[in-house]
Amino acid sequence: MSARHTHLGVYAAIRSGGRFLLIKKARGPYTGMFDLPGGRVEFGETPEEALRREVLEETGQTLTGFSLCFCDAVCFEHRATIDRSAEYLHHIGIVYEAQIDEGAELKNAADRDSGGAFWFLPTLDAMESLTPFAKEAVLRLLS
Repeated sequence: MSARHTHLGVYAAIRSGGRFLLIKKARGPYTGMFDLPGGRVEFGETPEEALRREVLEETGQTLTGFSLCFCDAVCFEHRATIDRSAEYLHHIGIVYEAQIDEGAELKNAADRDSGGAFWFLPTLDAMESLTPFAKEAVLRLLS
């Protein structure tokens, strides 16, 4: 029997000089790949409150401003086998363009979700190290 899960999250597109601030995934099906900072909206939070919390947790940065970038749902379906059972994940992400104090030090210590924050230059070869969600979001932001 297969399980189906929907994940709705909010994510920050933080750019500086052609680079994007990304986090290295520390768990899940994309462990070791790079993703936009962000995640699930917790009970009682607005999407904006969740965005501020997730960015602080994953990068150590406080957002200085943000605006809704696109809300046309970057959606992906992922199939994984866990304990011999198929798991299907439908991932929907709302992406905000966001700003941080560029002089602030990035969080490089790993936590539950993030293996650290890094500035990423989206070259053709480097794009292969992104999660499917991050790759789609970065491509949309670059167009």
